[in-house]
Amino acid sequence: MTYNLFLVDSCDPGVMTEALAAIFRVPESEVDVADADGDQEDRNWDALASCEYSHVPGNVSLSLDIYAQDSVAQQPPEAEFSAALARRLGTPVLYPPQESAMSAHWLVTPEGLTTRARLSESDDDEPTFTVTAVEAFVDRLPDVPVMHLPEVVREHKVATPLADSFAESLQSLKGDGGGADGSSLTAEVAEVARVAKSYLGAWEKLSRRAENNWEPSGWYPVEFYREVLGYRDDIEGYLRQLPEDVATLYKRYLAKVDSLYQELTVDDEEHVVIEDRDEPTAGSTQKAWWWYRRPEPMPWSRG
Repeated sequence: MTYNLFLVDSCDPGVMTEALAAIFRVPESEVDVADADGDQEDRNWDALASCEYSHVPGNVSLSLDIYAQDSVAQQPPEAEFSAALARRLGTPVLYPPQESAMSAHWLVTPEGLTTRARLSESDDDEPTFTVTAVEAFVDRLPDVPVMHLPEVVREHKVATPLADSFAESLQSLKGDGGGADGSSLTAEVAEVARVAKSYLGAWEKLSRRAENNWEPSGWYPVEFYREVLGYRDDIEGYLRQLPEDVATLYKRYLAKVDSLYQELTVDDEEHVVIEDRDEPTAGSTQKAWWWYRRPEPMPWSRG
């Protein structure tokens, strides 16, 4: 298994060797720790565990590439491994997110605090790595702003059982004519239905987030909220492109998502979501009903 990590503070190679031997439960003689840019002649290439480190500029100090051979029985998951390493080295450890490379890193402190941290890499020949924001205060990074990170919300995985059920139910329409296999789902219709399903999924995610108290951060940007309401507007256009049987099936699931949204929101009497500047002018068409509802409490006004 490979672990790609960053340390906020530098570390003596001997201390790193001791820490890795303890975490992997192997003898220190079976751990090879080396500077990636240093002399490689004395490396133990057959070691059960190895660590190549690189000094990096910025407000982190070291980049680590750690590898354990398959024969090492004790290979903790990345989060557990990073927490153990932070405790033993006495410095915060950053490890990459699983959901997307575009999302923020995880950061774990020696005291056990786990939060998200935005780690930026410069385009220089020798890149600078800088933690530019964190979601909780980290005493080893006292000058780094504490804030909500929208990318964490954007990349958070949310289940969409209703949208998934719609996609599965499309198979029941086979044999109703149109397609080469006797299905109403021609290639063109199937593509429109696929896109419509993705918009239905985005619409459903909004309510599922509300159901789960706006995980993972307990916060949701109002800009994202308005973006999803725009997706709900787009759904109406895709509905008009679907044949009657597919549209009927789609509307069945759309009604369930609409109902869920209504259950989890209240009338937005102050028009917080739509904003005054977006109000329709005299004689123009009013926005759809979903623009006049909002969560209570509003997740974008939290902390």
